[in-house]
Amino acid sequence: MKRILSLIVLTSLFFISCSSDGERGPQGPPGEDGVNIVGQAFEVTDVNFNAPEYSIFAEFPASIEVLPSDSVLVYWLEDVDDNGNDIWSLIPQTIYFDDGQFQYTYNHTDFDVNIFLQGNIDLATLGDRYAQDQVFKVVILPVDYTANATIDVSSYQSLKNTVNIKESNIKATARQ
Repeated sequence: MKRILSLIVLTSLFFISCSSDGERGPQGPPGEDGVNIVGQAFEVTDVNFNAPEYSIFAEFPASIEVLPSDSVLVYWLEDVDDNGNDIWSLIPQTIYFDDGQFQYTYNHTDFDVNIFLQGNIDLATLGDRYAQDQVFKVVILPVDYTANATIDVSSYQSLKNTVNIKESNIKATARQ
């Protein structure tokens, strides 16, 4: 009796699972071509590199979630051209002098970025041009961007346009 009951239940389940839900509907519109990347950025202003560390830590704003797989890029405001346009350089960025060199560089965690100077010259001799009132942009990109080799991260302007970063959304964080 148990075998007959089991057979009836299995047969019923088979017929229920084979039911048709009707005709298939029309295909939806095609998606847009390209890569869907959401880039986030913030600015670190009033950076002063002082002895003995020549280093600053900037915490990521609470509104920006950084995952271990994300890429963190830092750009230094190197100059402003004659038309008032900012000139951003991806760091690490090495500055050469007759008697040696130094470099803006960085490392980061999922919570902050450490921007620092290192070189083979006395960093105390750099003066205000390179050590005081510096400005940096920190850009966080999902790891998906690495799959697209056409993204030029060496140019902040190109990257900003590609990943649709709006300057009006970038918050400035002052560091001393």
